[in-house]
Amino acid sequence: MHKKFKGFLSWVVFALLSISSIMGHTAVFSIVPKAGSSLPTQVTLGSSVTALYTVTNTTGRAHVGNYLKYLPPNTNQVTVDGMYSDLCGATFSLASKASCTLELRVTGPVNGTDPNPQHHLFACLGGCTTCCAGTNFSLNVKDSPIYTAVFDAGSSGTRLSFFKVVPSKGGYPIIDKIGTYDDNLPGVPDDDGINNFLNDDGSIKLPLGEPLPANCPGTSGLGQLDVEPCVLQPLLIELNRAIVAQNSSNPGLNLTRSQVKVELFATAGMRTEDRLNGGNKSTADILEYYAQMKDYVAQLGYDVGEFKTINGNREEGVWTWVNLNDYYYNSFGGNPTVSPSVRYPVGDFEVGGSSMQIAFPTNASPSDADNVYLVAINGYTFNVYSKTFLGLGGDDARKYVKAYGYSSNNGGIDCYASTATPSNTKEKSGIQLYPSDQVHLPEIYPFPANTGYLDTPWTLVSVNELLLVGWPTYNDITCSNMYNTIVNQVTSLNRNSYGTNNEGANATMSSFRDKLQSSNSPFVGIDNFFYTSDDLEYSPSTGFNPAVFQQNLQNYCTGSVATNFNAQSVCPNGNFMNTYLFGPSGLFTGSSATFAGVLNPANPAGDTVLTWARGYLLLKYAN
Repeated sequence: MHKKFKGFLSWVVFALLSISSIMGHTAVFSIVPKAGSSLPTQVTLGSSVTALYTVTNTTGRAHVGNYLKYLPPNTNQVTVDGMYSDLCGATFSLASKASCTLELRVTGPVNGTDPNPQHHLFACLGGCTTCCAGTNFSLNVKDSPIYTAVFDAGSSGTRLSFFKVVPSKGGYPIIDKIGTYDDNLPGVPDDDGINNFLNDDGSIKLPLGEPLPANCPGTSGLGQLDVEPCVLQPLLIELNRAIVAQNSSNPGLNLTRSQVKVELFATAGMRTEDRLNGGNKSTADILEYYAQMKDYVAQLGYDVGEFKTINGNREEGVWTWVNLNDYYYNSFGGNPTVSPSVRYPVGDFEVGGSSMQIAFPTNASPSDADNVYLVAINGYTFNVYSKTFLGLGGDDARKYVKAYGYSSNNGGIDCYASTATPSNTKEKSGIQLYPSDQVHLPEIYPFPANTGYLDTPWTLVSVNELLLVGWPTYNDITCSNMYNTIVNQVTSLNRNSYGTNNEGANATMSSFRDKLQSSNSPFVGIDNFFYTSDDLEYSPSTGFNPAVFQQNLQNYCTGSVATNFNAQSVCPNGNFMNTYLFGPSGLFTGSSATFAGVLNPANPAGDTVLTWARGYLLLKYAN
């Protein structure tokens, strides 16, 4: 009742001031939109629009020292503009019936029905604080929607998502996904990551009978200059179609390419190309590659933003965490899609192809050195621990198992069902073997010509060196032992050290297990962990029972598994998940932290909703 009474009182004051100002129009000022102009109704974030009024002295005598008592929020008076010789100054003099042009710069939204009278335009006579007049033509300006498209250039493929965003400074931005375009569409090839094009080893796959994209020279052995015609061009064609469709369904929109900001963010695949991470490319090489792609998109008429490799700790991990908790838990109070009420956020394991990101809310203070980052959206603030591990994505971990033993490797036959063959388990690309001098024994990659240490840059093992050798028979213990060694070694690599830029202390499974125990919430698994659980017909979002998961995995892998790559990969992927979370060195073995379950990255309609791209936009346009 108290709040209602205060609101009513504000309206009474506003009404009285409005009445006095209306009466004052004949005795003080007339303030109307300038002839030939119209008041703005929208403003784009980061820019400004102009509002022009004519202020007329309606009294019977001249007045000096006149001034503006109040202005709406996000507006300021322009007092110098050569276009108008009669511009009203900070103070201005007007003879009887004379007028001046009032120019206002509007930099953000203005509520034309704001109950606070001090949030409206009022002009007063010089020397008088109550001889004032308002206007019957209040500013009412909303944020203009921003149209933006984001390339998600992952280690196993590239997709493009198109969004309409209405920013909200300090509030909750409205983010509508217009569409996501990938290899599920006709004419869009399935690429194996833009990083492979940088090494002249790019490849694409097309459905039988579908022609190559224009100017794309082939399907394999593709180089740096082929990434535009073979990967970017088909996706941009889909974007252009979406722009045309927007204009068709919204008459008067007239959206052009120049009004659509396009950005490209690459993840773990491109991280592995850097010499610091075992690749053979310098920073200059990588920057040149991004500049090449950026120039290509700009030449097509789009507004281009950043083209870069994103940081797995500060960016990818945090953005994924933000979007997950916004969609499933409404943790920022603006998205009741799944949860009508605001719920406290959870921690997450996001498992991609080459890397894994783990993030969770914590009481620790923000610190780059400690991997803790501030997240503030719509008045909700959290400190988030976020850590990426390059090489612990589902694909890379599986390839490390296949390469176990190097020259004596058998392709990981103990991790596969009896229906596995070299052809139905063949990977899309090889793997870089990490140097033995960065890890503890056992030495699982003995290199014949240089026993004990692999080459720098790290030795690349080709696809054909990862093929199955012998007759596969799933053995959960043997497979788990290999995965256990690999997860311990990969965790401790220099490129996975603590700190935003991985320049701190070396990580270990033991030390990271301790860090997870500082989480304020239970954990969930998404992406590879969800799909693996779903294939095993055990994918609860809460109450996850490791014993049930392990039994389903055993039953699946000792049964008759379908003879396609995805079905065959469930066994090694499931063993990886079980070993990493619940095995001898598992993160939840002997820990107070809890694993609640897995969450579907797609909504009931099949549309992907868990993407770091939306988390990026949510954080960006809320602040």
